[in-house]
Amino acid sequence: MSRAVSRLVEACSRLSITQRAQLHYLRPPPASSILPPGPIPSSTIIEKGFPANGTYHFPQPTVSIDLPSLDNPQQVYTFPTLNRSPMVAPGPILTEILEKLAPTVEKGSLIAPGTLDKAPMWLSPRLLTIRRKKMKKHKRRRRYDRDFFKYQKYHREKKLKAEREFQKRMKSLLTELEAFDPEKYVKDTIKMANKEWQDELAPTGRKLYPHWSRFMSLEQLYGLPKSEYIDKRSGLPTPEEAEQIKALKEKYAKLYRKK
Repeated sequence: MSRAVSRLVEACSRLSITQRAQLHYLRPPPASSILPPGPIPSSTIIEKGFPANGTYHFPQPTVSIDLPSLDNPQQVYTFPTLNRSPMVAPGPILTEILEKLAPTVEKGSLIAPGTLDKAPMWLSPRLLTIRRKKMKKHKRRRRYDRDFFKYQKYHREKKLKAEREFQKRMKSLLTELEAFDPEKYVKDTIKMANKEWQDELAPTGRKLYPHWSRFMSLEQLYGLPKSEYIDKRSGLPTPEEAEQIKALKEKYAKLYRKK
């Protein structure tokens, strides 16, 4: 379709202005959806043809012709051609070039931070603790890798020792089982069941031993005559004993008390 249109445009461009006018008035215009049909003149057929000099006076139309561009000037009709115009990108803007070459914004100078004001490390004790634990773990793993066979030997000896203890305990149980006398066991059980317990027992079931006050009195303990009178002065020192106690107190104060 585009090739046919281009050929039609080239053929129309070869015709002269007079030939276009003659063809326009010789035959009616084709029905087109682009251009509206124009008025058909009364004398549309020329029998004698054109004069030899090529000049012809066309009759003036009696009806005015209105072009579609007057009613709708926004519609533009273009036909594709073989010679297309090259597409060129727009050039750079002058302001952008000036900004790249001579920027107006002045950048401040960069100053290195000082080394005196250092941020304090508040978590240094915790970091040291973590480092110490990690180092211990690292050393422990290295020691285990280095002494792997040594640890395996230790575990084997430990299991062998436990096995020997178990066998020894089993042998003692078998010896006790072989020496067990059922008849003697029954007799001892009956004897213990028939025994009458006359001793007093504590609430916990243990044997309750009597207190010394149940067997002797204070008079017998201290060698005093038996009487019901209670002397209130008992336990107080005599004048001679009081002097001795006073001398001992003074001696203690001189030796051990602070001045």
